[in-house]
Amino acid sequence: MSADVKVRRIKAKLRSGKQITIPVWIVDSRKKGPCLLLTAAQHGNEVQGIEVIRRFVEIASNDIIVGKAIAVPFANLPAIRERRPHIRMRPEQPYGDDRGHNMNRTWPGRRGGNDTARVSFAIYQAFGEEATHALDLHCWTATSAPAVLVRDVPGIRDLSRKLGHRFVQVRPPSDHTLGGYFCATGRIGITYEFAGQYLVNEKQVQQGMRVTINMAKAIGLLPGKLIKGEDPILFSDEIQGVSVTAPCTGLFVPQKHELCSPVEEGAELGHILSDVDLKCHTIVSPVAGYFSAFGASRKDCDVALPAQHPYVSKGGVLAKIVYPKKS
Repeated sequence: MSADVKVRRIKAKLRSGKQITIPVWIVDSRKKGPCLLLTAAQHGNEVQGIEVIRRFVEIASNDIIVGKAIAVPFANLPAIRERRPHIRMRPEQPYGDDRGHNMNRTWPGRRGGNDTARVSFAIYQAFGEEATHALDLHCWTATSAPAVLVRDVPGIRDLSRKLGHRFVQVRPPSDHTLGGYFCATGRIGITYEFAGQYLVNEKQVQQGMRVTINMAKAIGLLPGKLIKGEDPILFSDEIQGVSVTAPCTGLFVPQKHELCSPVEEGAELGHILSDVDLKCHTIVSPVAGYFSAFGASRKDCDVALPAQHPYVSKGGVLAKIVYPKKS
């Protein structure tokens, strides 16, 4: 029997009196079981999770065996419509200058809060207490490797390993992120960060699909074996690494390397053409390991084009390579 699939529209009343309507998919097996809350685009420039949710709903509509999936692809719809991380931002305004409108610091929201907290409140009041698990999909910069983000709570490491993704960051508690709030209330909340904002990249979507489907399978929502993932899986508190820096100023031209992928010691990472003496400096990896970051970038490259420029300063980070700590 196929699942009961509906679109529910929840309304949030903004301070101006205007209402925002957020569409939500509900995929219900009509059998008792776990309830997975999927959210994407809490920041309006982090859109890759939207496509992952769309594809997941198609699969869950046919394959769900127990429980329910609640899927919110456009969580921060006002910011999405402004095409900015937070609402009412100026061009090139840094992420951290959020004026209290970072949605992922507002959970479970406030009825009488600012407009962002009111949207969070509407979503949580509609579905938050029913959900047993949450998977919150975000995107950080294109030069940072995608990663699973977890709090150090019982059972979460074992579940994280089942997701099949190379990097798992164990982070300190933060009870007002969506994942953190779920953990603080005795449930499981996990965040996933794609690499790249303002875009939808097929490889990134496929990696996100593996994480999402594996989580649904691991908690029993979907049947079948887990999708085989990357090996080894590296937890942030079990690794060490090095930063590869620029020996001079100039234009960095990278070789073709993939985030999360292995790299051998001595492998060529690219070259810098010096703007002082026009010498070409080959950049090589000093160790064997895995790329946790690769490419020229600097602070605020998530919102500002100049920060994405491939002209590098001496000492600027070109790559980060990590490997398991020696026992």
